[in-house]
Amino acid sequence: MNIQDFKRILISFADSSNDIIIDKGKVTGLIRGEVLEIELLDKDGELYVKEDGEDIKARIWISKRLAQLEQLADRIKEYSTSIKDFINPTGVLLDDIDSDPTEIEQPTDNVTECLRIKLGQKIPGTTRVVYLTSDAGEGKTTVITHLAVTQADLFKKKKTDWLLLPIPLGGRPFLRFDDIVIASLVNRLRFRLFYYESFIELVRLGLIVPAFDGFEEMFMVSSSGEALSATGQLMTKLNSSGNVLIAARQAYFDYKGFGAQAKLFDTISMDSVAFAKVAINRWNKNQFEEYAISRNINDGEEIYDIVNAQLGSDHPLLTRPVLVNKLLSVVETTGNIGKISEALKNSTDYFPNFVDAIIIREADTKWIDTSGENKPLLTINQHYELLATVAEEMWLNNTNSLPFNIIDLLSDLYSESNGFSVQISRQVKERLKQHALLVKAEGINQLRFDHEEFQEFFLGISFYNTLKNNKIQDFKNLLRKGLIFGQTVEVLATFCRSEKDFTLKRMSEIFALIQTNENSTSYIKENCGNIILKSLSHKDSSSILLENYSFPVDGLKGISLKNLTIKNSYFQTSVILGTEIENCKFNNCTFDNLEIINDHNSIKDGIFKECEIMAVQNSSKEIDYYDPFNIEKELISIGFKFERSVSSQDDLPKETTIDDDLALVQKALRRFIRGNQINDDVFRIKLGKDAEYFIDDLLPLLLQEKLLAEVDYQGSGKKRRFKLIAPFDKINNALKTSSGSFETFIKNMKDAK
Repeated sequence: MNIQDFKRILISFADSSNDIIIDKGKVTGLIRGEVLEIELLDKDGELYVKEDGEDIKARIWISKRLAQLEQLADRIKEYSTSIKDFINPTGVLLDDIDSDPTEIEQPTDNVTECLRIKLGQKIPGTTRVVYLTSDAGEGKTTVITHLAVTQADLFKKKKTDWLLLPIPLGGRPFLRFDDIVIASLVNRLRFRLFYYESFIELVRLGLIVPAFDGFEEMFMVSSSGEALSATGQLMTKLNSSGNVLIAARQAYFDYKGFGAQAKLFDTISMDSVAFAKVAINRWNKNQFEEYAISRNINDGEEIYDIVNAQLGSDHPLLTRPVLVNKLLSVVETTGNIGKISEALKNSTDYFPNFVDAIIIREADTKWIDTSGENKPLLTINQHYELLATVAEEMWLNNTNSLPFNIIDLLSDLYSESNGFSVQISRQVKERLKQHALLVKAEGINQLRFDHEEFQEFFLGISFYNTLKNNKIQDFKNLLRKGLIFGQTVEVLATFCRSEKDFTLKRMSEIFALIQTNENSTSYIKENCGNIILKSLSHKDSSSILLENYSFPVDGLKGISLKNLTIKNSYFQTSVILGTEIENCKFNNCTFDNLEIINDHNSIKDGIFKECEIMAVQNSSKEIDYYDPFNIEKELISIGFKFERSVSSQDDLPKETTIDDDLALVQKALRRFIRGNQINDDVFRIKLGKDAEYFIDDLLPLLLQEKLLAEVDYQGSGKKRRFKLIAPFDKINNALKTSSGSFETFIKNMKDAK
């Protein structure tokens, strides 16, 4: 650290740059109303701060005296929920490409320690982004909270010099990281000692590692690109330094197409960023039993065996911590496992049945009228309606928690609408704040659902009730608020599929009415597309036409469609994985990119007619196809067909051969998806026998045409380091129009300048 860096950091903590004066190594400043008088010393090239006769390394002085991180550590420990029965999950590490050029996933028996080690390491001149991934309810938030508290404790004991700062995003679309960060510090942790600029400086120094939790829209879900822009701006501010943790269900680089990467990479600018991933494994029997013992439930093995016998060892009720927690709360002993027997009969609809078991337990054993009649306060349906009201209020206010006074107001309004007596109304208000599915939010006097999936579930109930009761305008207003995910879509789709009086035909007619005149970026169009596809999955869709829809990212993943026609619609990037399509026609539709993962797909008479398919990628080949011939060839290979009108029968796509040079360049450029600067040994490992040819003959052309630039290598040994400097969107467009020719690709890149 030099004096200029130190001054910049000091100014970030001050109210004004004029509050800091440095003259001949002496510093006078006004920070938080306190006058600082210090002297800067250079000892063997290391910057020290002298204050009150004591010499301290500048970095340590910033940590303790300026940022007061020991106080922040106390706040993290105080306001983060203590996890007494924490079970450390296993997982796999996909290291950043600099650390492991082989890109081979390595198992880890201790995800928390693996994260602590990776986040404590620094890559000189590079920002490291570590993803923590898993499906919902498999422990991302719990791991982050546990690691944050553990790290704060180690910091207080002077066994580490950095803190993990959990920053919950709530899975909502957002615009500004600065507002979210400061809200987390001030509202959750009651810590008001520095600004967003100070936070950025501390991240750059490696004193704080932010953990953005609930990043479910990731980089690709929001078609507006807001999340991409905010993330790119953060990377730019970090200026190739510091570490960041992002918890999401999927790492952005799992999207392999160049077009998908362009939105993020082209906002990173000239900074160096490397990406790694730690994926959490689902629980096994040992972890289930260990957790049961930590809950003082001695017959956990018997409970596990009973559920296993009915549903199998890979069922979410046994493998997902959030559901295991609720399962054991309901069961507690093998003697009363009958209370959830209904939830165990149908593995397809296990989640709504399981929630039903929890609601029944609440209604029958806890929500009992104490005014003398000794009967349930609410019916089962009323429990659902009340919790759906809470979930809807959270959705409309773009939050995952509500203040106690709002909870009380919702309770009063519900009681009044149902004509409850004063005695019943008071009891409902009291019990709602103690509901098994609601918990106190960390650090604030607010209530939230015990897990996002429960919130999404009851939001789905609210959506469904609004739709079923024909409140079309209210339903449209709910759809307008943002993209809906997870259980909300599943619940709505499940209820629509099972409703006898409200047919899928009627649903498609309503959706056609409310989304037809919406613009292409409207949440309504994308939500309607998501809901209708999930609702029609595993159903015969004869006589149903979907027209002018916009379908979300991965809209075709895991979908089973039969006898459906889709016309004049737009599909965002989607993988073909676990997809079943039978006798379906796509007429005049546009597809951004289809990534084929060959396992577990069943395509029979899936017909494309007059469709525009921008790109197709086969996961096993690491190459994108942009020309009509190879696009058709790849899709036909998995069972699709192409139908042409009589007038276009002779206008068949001409065969295109992708030359070896372009295929090799694509494979090399794909390495930059994992980091926008890489060493030459990555090319040698990933390109195998073709590496020397690429380095000697093709790499000079890429450097000459300014696709890549050579930068200084900062590690040990003699390696060369290269940076991607051409925007990914230009690379993507040049590939699209290259007709499989490397020479044409280079020419297109020149023309793009």
